[in-house]
Amino acid sequence: MKQEKIFTLETGRCIKIITEGLLAEDFSRITVTIDVLIKDPKEENFHLPIVETHPKYWKLKKLNAEQSRILQNEYSGVTEKQIRKAVKEFEQMLSPTLLQS
Repeated sequence: MKQEKIFTLETGRCIKIITEGLLAEDFSRITVTIDVLIKDPKEENFHLPIVETHPKYWKLKKLNAEQSRILQNEYSGVTEKQIRKAVKEFEQMLSPTLLQS
């Protein structure tokens, strides 16, 4: 399952938090992953916070996937509170689905 939540910062930047749950092979747990995309006021599409023109791009390429995701989130401007809110809503959405199984 996947859910998208959009927040607008005071600067006008929009942040899209994409929350996805992957069910373990033995159906014992769900692993939740989060991706963050941004869109500044003059842009039409969402994109990763760190792209080729960003000064930290080459540092990003040297990191593993988890460290890369953390750096992307840090440079997006998203707060921990916003991430927790998106995850909580995602988990609430999953609860009825899991109960039906």
